[in-house]
Amino acid sequence: MYHPALSSLDMVIKLDQTDEEEVSFVAQEKANPNIKLPVHLVYKEDGYYVVRINDLSPNREALAFDLYQESEEKETVNVDDVTSDSETDSTEEIDAHALITMLYSDQRKTKSEEGNGTRNKQEYALLVNGLEKDFVKKKMKNYEKAIA
Repeated sequence: MYHPALSSLDMVIKLDQTDEEEVSFVAQEKANPNIKLPVHLVYKEDGYYVVRINDLSPNREALAFDLYQESEEKETVNVDDVTSDSETDSTEEIDAHALITMLYSDQRKTKSEEGNGTRNKQEYALLVNGLEKDFVKKKMKNYEKAIA
């Protein structure tokens, strides 16, 4: 849901994962691909994530949204192996993370909502429960068709 007054977009994502796994998010606009947009996790429960992407331009065209699985481990990289011009032997510690998936949002197909778009935790829980209910109903219809 896009909130024009706030120049922000709320996304609901369902991930099948364990509680021990941590995820991170990166968002970029097609109109400004070199700028990473601020992404905030506003709700998390039972594999559902509601994230808010801020500072969207009104003519973004499309939005790329990457989900990463964070790892507890750190990876050590020898800078000399990466850059041949280096005169000193140095190593850097970087975060090890793996790309889970990339999602895309087309500005023309994104629903808009007037108002400030802020919700409390209970409202997000109701939203997620409604989505889960719709998912289960759809699944039940598919089972009924398969049984018939």
